[in-house]
Amino acid sequence: MAYSSSLVESDLQMSAAVKEFYSDRRLMWRNLIWLALLNAGLNACLGLVGPLMMLRMNSPAIGLGEGMIASVSSINSFLVSFMVMYFSWKSDHTVSRWGRRIPFLWISAPPIILTVMLFPFSDCKWLLFALWAVQILFMDIKSSTISLLPIDLAPRQVLARVSSMQTIVIGIIAFLILRYGMKLADFSEWLPYILGGCLMLVTSSLSGLFIKEPPIRNPTTERFKPWSALKVGLKDRRMIVLMVGVAMLNSFTVMYNMWIWLFARNVLNLTLTDMGAALAWAPLLGLIVAFPYAWLIDRVSPYRLLAVYLVLVILTGFGMRLVHNAAGLALVSILWAGVNGLSGAAIMIVLRLAPREAVGSVSSSAAFINNVYIGMIVFISGFIIEHTGRNYHLVFFIGVALSGIGYGILLYYRWLMKPCAMAQITDEMNMDAMVNTEIEREISPAGSATIVN
Repeated sequence: MAYSSSLVESDLQMSAAVKEFYSDRRLMWRNLIWLALLNAGLNACLGLVGPLMMLRMNSPAIGLGEGMIASVSSINSFLVSFMVMYFSWKSDHTVSRWGRRIPFLWISAPPIILTVMLFPFSDCKWLLFALWAVQILFMDIKSSTISLLPIDLAPRQVLARVSSMQTIVIGIIAFLILRYGMKLADFSEWLPYILGGCLMLVTSSLSGLFIKEPPIRNPTTERFKPWSALKVGLKDRRMIVLMVGVAMLNSFTVMYNMWIWLFARNVLNLTLTDMGAALAWAPLLGLIVAFPYAWLIDRVSPYRLLAVYLVLVILTGFGMRLVHNAAGLALVSILWAGVNGLSGAAIMIVLRLAPREAVGSVSSSAAFINNVYIGMIVFISGFIIEHTGRNYHLVFFIGVALSGIGYGILLYYRWLMKPCAMAQITDEMNMDAMVNTEIEREISPAGSATIVN
């Protein structure tokens, strides 16, 4: 399909080429299959290699402590706060024969693959540290751009179904990698890295070649202004209270994701096979509850759901104290799947209160505050673990306490906004319900959506 290079964003509603692109259902599903393959390769590679890299860096042979690991992660969180805004903006305005997002796949994938395949063949701490840092940097670039492909490739009317397909693929891959991939790591130290790198090389190359992006041309007319989005998103100062509360509410989830692998190795003394088998059930259960949770988040007051979320956080956090073996870790990981599934209710408060014309600025402002906060607590938690004789239980408890404070801040925000805030949320939900009704009317009896531009 040939596309005109003269299309600009403001002409999208009237563009015949864009209408043709989104009305071509065969092209859409072909694109989505290649996108699923891209995500499968990436998650299979990094889902296996990511934990192995951290465990190796923290091993006695390399000797990188929790404090240094936390420092790298926190610096990355601070950088991501700005990089997401910049590279998302940059990809929006990129004009190339490959499209807007795929050029950033060509930029980011080779360094990621190279660092993965080189990592097991060195014992030099600082060389491994450099490879790890380079991988994190280019992962940030990829995440800031390629994650926008599902939005570009499918009409908005079927976007939820598209997202669910990607979620299913990622959940299945995560389960298989954790359940069976870690056995490979116990068998050979270097083989998972080589296989993961080769798999990502093949899937990234094929997907990059065969994904066809929509004919959107939106060349930049002004320089990037990093504070523009924040100025719009934080215009109402009460939104800062809300965004801080949302960030703090996820404190336990941050601590769990950051330290669970090192906890399993350094405290429980589990093998890689046992770790993978115990933690594999969380993504599988998350896959099962994703749709029921999404239904609840759309229809039930987020404050009520977040009260349930906080109860699950407390149960999971205190349950960590009772974990002494792989079976206990598996039970806690199942509880955590429930925690993780409900965490989306918090950000929905922000998105529902955001004016429709400023939702991008509000969401990027929330992401900025969230990443800065994550950087702070990860940095502090790493040094707490290192200077308390690897007391991971303490940082998990701190995560529970901070999540409780976050929920209190959200209640304070509701008090500040009452009654206008809840009325606005209700209006947004009613409007969304009306839109969904209109979309359903556009669905043909055969089940294929009629695209109306």
